[in-house]
Amino acid sequence: MDLYSGDKPNPGLREFMEAHLKDRPFRQDDDCYHVEDFCRPIETTRNSAVYSMHAYHLGKKPHDAVESYIRHFTCPGDLVLDPFCGSGSTALAALCSGRKAVAIDASPAATFITRFYVSRCDPEELKARFERMCQAVSPDMETLYRTTCHRCGGPATIHYLIYSNMYACPSCGREVSLFEASAFKPPVCPACLAAKGVRSPISPHLTIAGNKPVAVNFSCRGTCRPRRTTRSIVGSDEERRAFRLIDLPRIAELESQRIPYPYPDQFMMHVAESAAPWGDEWRPSRNFRKVAHLFTYRNLWALAALFSAAGDDDDLRAVLTSGMLAVSRKAQHLSGGGGYIPGNWALPAMSKQRNVLESLKSVFRRTVKAKKEINGRLGTQAACISTQSAESLAAIPSESVDYIFTDPPYGGAVQYAELNFIWESWLGLSTDWHRHEIIVNRSRKRTRRDWAEMMGRAIAECFRVLKPGRWLSMCYHDNSSGTWSDLQDVMARAGFVPGDSDLATTIDTGLSTYNRRVTDKATKRDLVISFRKPRSTASPRRRPAARTDGKSFDEIAEAAVREYLAAHPGCTKDRIYDHLVSVLIRSGRMQVHDFDALLARVARCEGTRKTRWYLRA
Repeated sequence: MDLYSGDKPNPGLREFMEAHLKDRPFRQDDDCYHVEDFCRPIETTRNSAVYSMHAYHLGKKPHDAVESYIRHFTCPGDLVLDPFCGSGSTALAALCSGRKAVAIDASPAATFITRFYVSRCDPEELKARFERMCQAVSPDMETLYRTTCHRCGGPATIHYLIYSNMYACPSCGREVSLFEASAFKPPVCPACLAAKGVRSPISPHLTIAGNKPVAVNFSCRGTCRPRRTTRSIVGSDEERRAFRLIDLPRIAELESQRIPYPYPDQFMMHVAESAAPWGDEWRPSRNFRKVAHLFTYRNLWALAALFSAAGDDDDLRAVLTSGMLAVSRKAQHLSGGGGYIPGNWALPAMSKQRNVLESLKSVFRRTVKAKKEINGRLGTQAACISTQSAESLAAIPSESVDYIFTDPPYGGAVQYAELNFIWESWLGLSTDWHRHEIIVNRSRKRTRRDWAEMMGRAIAECFRVLKPGRWLSMCYHDNSSGTWSDLQDVMARAGFVPGDSDLATTIDTGLSTYNRRVTDKATKRDLVISFRKPRSTASPRRRPAARTDGKSFDEIAEAAVREYLAAHPGCTKDRIYDHLVSVLIRSGRMQVHDFDALLARVARCEGTRKTRWYLRA
């Protein structure tokens, strides 16, 4: 049986499951499984070689956190299922724990990355293949990233170029790059300042008038010291002249040539109409129409050469996809370096066009380190990866799975089809799965009701294949109460009963994004709620009995907040939110609500009393 079967359902999945049942037959009458709910929060980090081996999306969970759940709920040799496997954290955690794994996702990009994570390979042999690929493209890289040092006239190697958005100055009308405006704090139009002494603000809030190269960073191959330097449109007269006479003509020369390798030239999400948004991730500031438009021409050429040299080597192709966004127009230029923000298609006002081969070598060093760590941890290779919808798991027999840990799509929070489209295009994988993606998406007219109905079918399948008395852990991250209430109903209709832990069990990676720093309601960690499949399914399926004594939703929610604040004075809003959601889901009383308004009501009520708690903003 093959571990992985590309962008199609794995034909060996049924055989894999039958072999497991033969090895570990299940008889309910003899079953003595009894495990209590998982009841402790987990703190971990994303700053590891394994986590960084592939840049999937922000929602990816560190495998060590998932492993804690797997070790709690299962025994070695048990089978763990993830019907929304993403980049494969659950499957990797299961194999590292000596369990078997079935990883399913509708996106071929997700299962392709999962294969890369869980397949064993010799790091030294992978190094040799990588070096052969790099050697094959060295003539192209020399052509693409060579330049001339303006100090000595000798050859030099480009490390990166900076591209900047142009904006029309609201005062003089001149097109100004944010790069040159940023020479002043805050950024202003240099022409207005020089001519009139007027500080006319230039900011990304203005209408974009273009995107142009403004600087190059390179190393002289000769005797110049320092070897590495930058020339730009705001440097000395000599630097500005060199940039104008060396770099701009070289860019024009490259862009006049045909790229001699195939590359994906399809329209984003196959939407060819130039005036139409191609998806919910589209914005006027993100209006690249084709996959190729996400890259500068130089870096598009470099990536095309590398993919051609990699051929059908899926390990090397995985390395290329891992480093792809870091060399795209998403890579932002910051005074202290730069990076890119995953999970959306936002394009920075100033981007850093990195030398593709240099960036890729950095990515590969992390990959080798991660592969060595994974090889040392893998307890088994008993896994099956299948590219298919979770709505139908027909190849998996009923009551055959020992545990499910999954991290499903959060309504419309992460647009997986739109984000994975770049990788799937470069890899030549099918995008037919878009029609059955479980998502909320305005562009494709997918509503929250559609999401709930499709999720309901997937969870019903999970209920069917899970053994009686076993657990499903749902890792979920949503800033609103909307899909939480839908998810509660979906789980109840399927027949699942929530665990009775009194704690909000979370996975906290210490991630600090800009949004999480400046908003006090945004969730700071992922909430995990475990649900059990009852041993007897004879009774009608319904939502769990609410331990509420006939109280209204507002009374239950406000009481939960007051009790938590009394026990945890000085806690933050996000901690209260985690606790409240956990209480409401477990009691079956989650409803769509305004969390800020609820908190304000509690504060007003408590403000009339002598209280001992306070809220830290």
